[in-house]
Amino acid sequence: MESSRGRAAWSPEMKKMFIDLGLEQVKVGGHPGANLKTSAWKKVREEFNQRNLVNYEQKQFKNYWDILRKQWNTWNRLISLTGIGEVSPGQTVQMDHERWDEHIKV
Repeated sequence: MESSRGRAAWSPEMKKMFIDLGLEQVKVGGHPGANLKTSAWKKVREEFNQRNLVNYEQKQFKNYWDILRKQWNTWNRLISLTGIGEVSPGQTVQMDHERWDEHIKV
């Protein structure tokens, strides 16, 4: 099993698996608010590490959870703006270059 300290490498498949495992814990009641319960985190970590033959630590999962939450919030803000379109659902935002420049400045 690969030991990973520092920055974890998250392939698209690993990202999807992490999200799916987190959602599974939310569905069974392991999500009291903006984060998972300690017991739910443990289940996600153990299952993920076993399936991927890695040894990611709790802090790496929590850091990635925070990154994904920020990306989700940004995505939601972007698609809620007037005149913004999705090229393909959940994948790409389409807007004029001027609006992108404004958004990046903010």
